[in-house]
Amino acid sequence: METESCHSGSVAGPEQEGGSQLNFQTMLDAALTSALSKYDSIGTYFSDGMSVAAVAEMLAQEMRQDEDLRPSITTPFREEQLRKFVMQMVGKSYGLWKKGSCRVKNDDSRGQDSGMAWASIDNYATWVYEQVSAYRSAQPGEQTMMRRELERALLELPLHSATIKYDGTCFGKLDNGALSGRRHLVGKEAETYLNTSTAACRGCTIELVRAELSRVLCMELAPGSVCAWGELMCNPGYYNYLERGLSEKWICFGVVVKLPKLEDATDILALSEKLQEGGFAHSISPEGQKARLLLCPALRQLLTEAGCEVADGLPQSTHAEVVESMARSLRDGEHEGVVLVFRNPGGQASVRKWKNSTECQGASKRHAAQLRSLCVRDLADRGQLDARVADMVETMITVAEADTTVRKLGRNNVRKLQKDREQ
Repeated sequence: METESCHSGSVAGPEQEGGSQLNFQTMLDAALTSALSKYDSIGTYFSDGMSVAAVAEMLAQEMRQDEDLRPSITTPFREEQLRKFVMQMVGKSYGLWKKGSCRVKNDDSRGQDSGMAWASIDNYATWVYEQVSAYRSAQPGEQTMMRRELERALLELPLHSATIKYDGTCFGKLDNGALSGRRHLVGKEAETYLNTSTAACRGCTIELVRAELSRVLCMELAPGSVCAWGELMCNPGYYNYLERGLSEKWICFGVVVKLPKLEDATDILALSEKLQEGGFAHSISPEGQKARLLLCPALRQLLTEAGCEVADGLPQSTHAEVVESMARSLRDGEHEGVVLVFRNPGGQASVRKWKNSTECQGASKRHAAQLRSLCVRDLADRGQLDARVADMVETMITVAEADTTVRKLGRNNVRKLQKDREQ
């Protein structure tokens, strides 16, 4: 499709985004903070026998996946800066741990990979950009069909779910009672994780989830093959979670299932059809090793019956309706973000996260530039796109460019605030 330039400016490439050393240091700090939220306290890994170098590499690998930091690690020099930064922090932590001689209760399963990690969720703004961009670049003979598919997807088809995204840490419970951080098991007896009680997940009967999924799939799932995942609310001073009664809760958002060996694509398709018949929004790994169940009415009901608290959901809506209804609260910093689960053409489901500009940091500027480059209002004015799609994209730009301020208090400040209120 040929379109006139709307002079929206170029989308910055990685070489433009490296920024100054000060900016890079800021990104390192933010990426490390994010990485630490995905693991238990560092001292527990030292207690398990991991070396300083091993812990540092574990954190560095997580940081390399950070959406803001990744475009800036484009040279050996920056990679070395990252390595030294993490090693220095972990080395200091090791010294403090050694002085304290803090040991954790022995558990043979601690530190093991459960094989059922909850994969990171991609950004929603990038997905929207890709959908509209595919229509813009369509060949003349495909434009009518591509436009119809785009408008139907964004304006007509209801989502499986749209839920509030909470700012805690990813935490799982297996059907055999084992507890898991995002990357590693922490054992059945772990009473705390990231200085937060795990009591909220104790009463959740994940065995019930395994039994029901075995029935739906017409196959016996092995013990330890189902993990429910949720947000362990470890940041009581964020987004007024303490005042909202959310501190130390475990709020579920999905399930990962380790599947018996499937023979071929036909078996994968048959299993997917069974999940669809049961009403479950899902995706299955290409090799058929794992299935990920995403929030939808059927999964919400199953998790609730198992005694789990589930993430707050918005009324059934389309993409455009969710963007319109949630934009103000994201601009105002009332919530970290929204998680959207929606249908794929093949019957499986996708999930994306839409976060406020503070949470996205530098990435939000890239998202805004990408969305502006689509020139959606020009397309709508020329009758080449429904104006409601242009409204949706422009609303997302306002969220990405908003000067959002979020009040985040550390635990010490929360304790001080609580004491002041008690006096």
